[in-house]
Amino acid sequence: MSGAMGSMGLVAGAGWGALGSRQCQMGDNAQHAKTESALALRVALAPLVATADIAVNARVIAAAIRAAVAAGAQVLLTPECGLCGYPSAARAGLDDVNRCALAEAEDALLMQAERAGLVLVLGSAECVSAECGPAGWTNDAVIGGAVSATRYHKRHLTPGDRDHFQSGTRSVVIAHAGWRLGLAICYDLRAAPVMAALAQADADVFLVIAHMAGVDPEPGVKATLIPQLCAVRAAEWATPLAFCNTAAPDAWCASGAWDARGMALPSTSHGALFMVDLPARSSHPDWYQRVREDHLAQWPA
Repeated sequence: MSGAMGSMGLVAGAGWGALGSRQCQMGDNAQHAKTESALALRVALAPLVATADIAVNARVIAAAIRAAVAAGAQVLLTPECGLCGYPSAARAGLDDVNRCALAEAEDALLMQAERAGLVLVLGSAECVSAECGPAGWTNDAVIGGAVSATRYHKRHLTPGDRDHFQSGTRSVVIAHAGWRLGLAICYDLRAAPVMAALAQADADVFLVIAHMAGVDPEPGVKATLIPQLCAVRAAEWATPLAFCNTAAPDAWCASGAWDARGMALPSTSHGALFMVDLPARSSHPDWYQRVREDHLAQWPA
């Protein structure tokens, strides 16, 4: 398959999570030297269908970790809110989420990924208010395992998101295996400044998790638009992009990956996972690096 991958998903099932004591890493991540690998980055996409049951979601994700390691993946992506269930879809809201169970599940999954030498990008959430009421949570991508655990709070919220979440303010770029991994969530794709901030932080790859599903007021439009948007974001920053969406029955589009030219990449299926090898930016002609530099010059530092 190429571009948007098939709709096969992991029916939840199971999940985990590390609660909010970890601080988001600033996008500049200055302590990490820039040493982009000339080798491809093997990424596993796990388009699971999350439920409201954290334990069920955690079991599915744990199985995905084992499968990703067996397939030689270096990074595993789950969908947005893959551990807790996306509010308005898997669950009505977040008021009934057991914060301790969520934190324990996150920690267990991160520990499993760490033992396996795998980078896990986990869709979860964090209560950041005393009451954990409406809009008292952040919508998170928790990255950990083979790298120090860090939370990215989704910066660009949909109108529906704002009923449950508050937005983050910082970019997260993490170094691993000679790559700099930049995180984004779903609607962030539509926010040019969010993606520009990742490029300014010298991200070598955009790792995007999403729950793009639900009622589409113009059926078929998003299915066409979203893969094109992923391709444009990859091409304008000359940066490969991997996109993991839910495989819910009402998903607008499938998961996929694009290289630094914006070209759709082929994938192979391993059970419920999709595997893709992302070529390094440096594997393309120097012209693409100049495209990136020219585009960066148009954005204020």
